[in-house]
Amino acid sequence: MNVILRGLRVIDPLQGIDRSGQDVWLRDGRIVAIDRRVNANGVPVLDLAPPPGQSERVLCPGFIDLHAHLREPGEEKKETVNSGADAAAAGGFTQVVAMANTKPPVDSVARVGQARVRAARARVRVLVAAALTRALRGTQLVDIAGCATAGAACFSDDGRNSMSEHVLTEGLRAAARTGRPVLVHPEDEAMIAASNPDMPSVVRCPERPVEAEVAAVTSALRALEAAGTGHLHLQHVSATPSVDLIRQAKERGLQVTAEVTPHHLSMWQPFEEEPDPVSLRKVNPPLRSELDRAAMVHALRDGVIDAVATDHAPHTAEDKVGDYADAAPGMIGLETALSTCLSIGGMGGDWMPLLVARMVAGPYAVLGEGCGLRRPHLGVGDPANCTLFDPDATWTIGGRPFRSLSSNTPLHGFELRGRVLLTLVDGGVAYLETQESPAAGVVEAFGER
Repeated sequence: MNVILRGLRVIDPLQGIDRSGQDVWLRDGRIVAIDRRVNANGVPVLDLAPPPGQSERVLCPGFIDLHAHLREPGEEKKETVNSGADAAAAGGFTQVVAMANTKPPVDSVARVGQARVRAARARVRVLVAAALTRALRGTQLVDIAGCATAGAACFSDDGRNSMSEHVLTEGLRAAARTGRPVLVHPEDEAMIAASNPDMPSVVRCPERPVEAEVAAVTSALRALEAAGTGHLHLQHVSATPSVDLIRQAKERGLQVTAEVTPHHLSMWQPFEEEPDPVSLRKVNPPLRSELDRAAMVHALRDGVIDAVATDHAPHTAEDKVGDYADAAPGMIGLETALSTCLSIGGMGGDWMPLLVARMVAGPYAVLGEGCGLRRPHLGVGDPANCTLFDPDATWTIGGRPFRSLSSNTPLHGFELRGRVLLTLVDGGVAYLETQESPAAGVVEAFGER
């Protein structure tokens, strides 16, 4: 690899850089130079400047996903660490946090170690979340200090929220001593069970009222105040009152951060045309009203919500057919996150640089290097960990196979804008767009890994 990429828009949120018409020289997997014009004798130049009227291709640090379900161990038919990492690379992600609700869950020092061994083989950097409570039951804390020492990046019972306020308070205190945040799935399980009296599984309950999320956010914030320390991160926020509570908590100086998913930024009930099967849109928390969706967009724009996180939740086709109430909740998101946010998530056009910031700097601020993340920046002389994308290029969801083992998304057949062309991890090609590449010459310059 020895090439100068010409005519790019370079966005590096952590360094406050947003510059058009830049040349980027890549050699032996490292960034050699970024400047208005780079000339080096004998080095080939790949001109990526767009035609008049089209947007520049963007080079930015690789995206970070705080919230992905990679299913291994226990559900390898849905996803593996390697297939999930491939999907992440195709979506422009270079760092991903894998949730702990595998089978068995990552709830011990030994299981954190095993998960890290699996992660080490992945195409992108996969960080491991440890469960906060044993078996996700909400009663007994895991060995938080031991799991952190073994390499857990954070603690989360995501998928469940069965712990009491007291347990969460103690968990926040223990995690604070390790410098790790606690990630909470804010849905009150008792309220959900009461709304679905005939359902045996709280996870699959279809009725999940706004009040259940608001109650859980309120409880989690009370636990944070009671703890007097710690970092609380609220996952997949979806309801307008939750945003108000988070804003007020931040104004009071509480260390709370929050994320929103691409689907809660871009979709709402009812769909204009329901997917087939309709359970492809079933997700926890559910898609809500257009007013809630708009509130998520505004909260992301003004910083009340800190980051975009996919909640990538792969399932087999069998999990998504049959009765809606019995179907598994969740949808894939790693490969569609950028284009969903750009096309229908209210973050295209002039908001695109902010979207990049919420997919790069936002997640980094939640975890940071102390939890195992690498600083996402375009450093001259450093190995390249970056993403090249075309914000104008269109593609049809489902028009070609996903890198994920699963294809459960309600967006099948949608044409969206925004295509990742190249993802570099530690200077190596983790993903290269080879089919109908809108940037002629990228394939020739980089080849397939």
